[in-house]
Amino acid sequence: MSDKRTLGKRLGQRVGKEAIVLGRITEKSANGMNIELTTTDNALINVTLPQPLDHNASGYIEVRGTVKSKSTLLCKNFVCFPPDITKTFDETKYNNIMNIRHAIGDQLDGIFYEE
Repeated sequence: MSDKRTLGKRLGQRVGKEAIVLGRITEKSANGMNIELTTTDNALINVTLPQPLDHNASGYIEVRGTVKSKSTLLCKNFVCFPPDITKTFDETKYNNIMNIRHAIGDQLDGIFYEE
């Protein structure tokens, strides 16, 4: 698998590679093509989207794309999660799992998904 789920503060380790990042939409451009994302670990990421974001979109969004710098991502696709689905989402637990995933590294590749 070429892309990896990562925390915002680790994005700089994936420059030039694919990544999946989860966070909250904190700013939207007028044309809906760019957003500022506050990740679950409170990093600010500027994301360029492949298509305009609905003006009513808010809350959590998962973006998948190519990391351009430690704070920018060129998104290939994204999923917006409705607030009613994420109202009980625990960012601390998610961050803990992500830190464990990072510590274990590639040892998990192939266990949860096929290569």
